[in-house]
Amino acid sequence: MSQVANQLNSICIIRLSSIGDITHMIPIIQTLKYYLPHANLTWIIGKTEYSLVKNIKGVDFIVIDKNNFRLSLKKLRLINKDKVYDVLLHMQVSLRSNIISLYVNSIRKIGFDSPNSKNFHSLFINERIRPKPRIHVLDTFFYFLKEIGINNKYLDYEINISEAKKIINKKYIVFNPFTSSRRFNYREWDIDNYKVIVKYINEKYSIDSIIIGGKSDYEIRKSAEFNNINNVTNMVGSTSLEQAYNIIKNSELYIGSDSGTMHMASLLAKPVIGLFATSNPFRTGPYRNMKYIINKYPEALIKFNKETEDSVKWGKRVRNKKAMSLIRIEDVTKNIDAILKF
Repeated sequence: MSQVANQLNSICIIRLSSIGDITHMIPIIQTLKYYLPHANLTWIIGKTEYSLVKNIKGVDFIVIDKNNFRLSLKKLRLINKDKVYDVLLHMQVSLRSNIISLYVNSIRKIGFDSPNSKNFHSLFINERIRPKPRIHVLDTFFYFLKEIGINNKYLDYEINISEAKKIINKKYIVFNPFTSSRRFNYREWDIDNYKVIVKYINEKYSIDSIIIGGKSDYEIRKSAEFNNINNVTNMVGSTSLEQAYNIIKNSELYIGSDSGTMHMASLLAKPVIGLFATSNPFRTGPYRNMKYIINKYPEALIKFNKETEDSVKWGKRVRNKKAMSLIRIEDVTKNIDAILKF
């Protein structure tokens, strides 16, 4: 660690969302705490995401309510009125986060490199990170720490969530068929495939399943298809992030596409069968937990985009509804067997 890092007394971090990226932020925060134990850390975070990490010790949180953004900015201005931070780690490029950065007084404002910048991000920073190309999102985050003299990683995912009563008192797996509700997302595997999977797990291993997901009308409506399946408990729309965390914590394994709950399973060191075809798992997959992922992204690029991994921009998505159909049920059951037969 450099002498520059040792001289830092106050650090502000902007990372509002999403749930997946918030899980990636946990080892960033823990690394800062480990190497700079005397520095004051302030994390500006979204209201929903705060509920997952609020128990992390040694961090001051400023919570932004996206549904009442003006009021949040007013509170932020009052909180930071007389504060000057040694450094701002501006770790999000959304227009909202860029506006928030205007209310943070800091000598250094470190943001993303040019290829990862958008929404006029460069106008709100005075320094940039210099990451290597083609690396995982979490490794990109660690390059912010390199800019302040911290070159090592402290991969601690502790967030101090209390153990809760188990939903069911027998072995179970967790699956989440749902992902982001953004248009042209196309990351979801056919929900009928999950019906085959949960039947397979129950008949072969006598293990039940819990389905989890968000509170959208779409997720609640689609998940109702599992209500009459005896070995499936439907928890979609009825859990907080803390409750989802504990449900995953007590499970045998997790199955699902790229989503926040997949990354929660990974931080809990659960076997994760991640389903990837529209995005590159080596960029956004479960960090250091890739043994059981199913990666059809190279095949999807060739079939639907007429491109290869070497020819496309890092992070490019396959925007085709049929891409996830490249993942076969047999691909998933093979990995289930590899996990559960131990």
